[in-house]
Amino acid sequence: MRMITKTLAGLSLALTCSLAAATPKDDLHASFTKFLKAHSFRATVTDLKKGEQISTMEFVAPDRYRMKSAKGPAQLIVGDTMYMDMDGKLTRMPIPGVSRITAQYRNEDFLHQVEGDMTVQALPDESVDGEPASVYAYTVTKPMKSDAKTWISKKSGLPLQVESSGSFMGHASTTRVRYSNFDDPSIRIDAPN
Repeated sequence: MRMITKTLAGLSLALTCSLAAATPKDDLHASFTKFLKAHSFRATVTDLKKGEQISTMEFVAPDRYRMKSAKGPAQLIVGDTMYMDMDGKLTRMPIPGVSRITAQYRNEDFLHQVEGDMTVQALPDESVDGEPASVYAYTVTKPMKSDAKTWISKKSGLPLQVESSGSFMGHASTTRVRYSNFDDPSIRIDAPN
């Protein structure tokens, strides 16, 4: 009995030490991995320089998106088919390969590629809409260089928001993506009839 107690105590200590030794990069990776496993969520994208909402999005795994840009038509993506709102009617637009393009952003291999040379720094805790969050600043170089900051819910371990600054096709931007409603069964995206 004493041997079992010592063994369990040793395992408990080892687990505690390994958890305590987690780096900020490990914490961020754990949150992103959990994010990739989410069945559904909502996101709002804001241009921080202009102070304008750019778009909203809903996602349902594995390959369904509902997007609405502030200055464009609403779109649904279901697999390899996009439906675009044309004068109040969703028009089918087959786009071969679109599911492969969107899937790369929900793929652990892509996550590992992005994290390859990422540097991460833990910042003081903050809250997002009253929800306590751990905050991390980091720089990635793939697929393009970007400086980012992520707020991770202390309760769920999921990202609450990500702010990133970078340049794409010669245009500098700073955006905020605010996430909500993870695994909400009311989020449904079906192909129109």
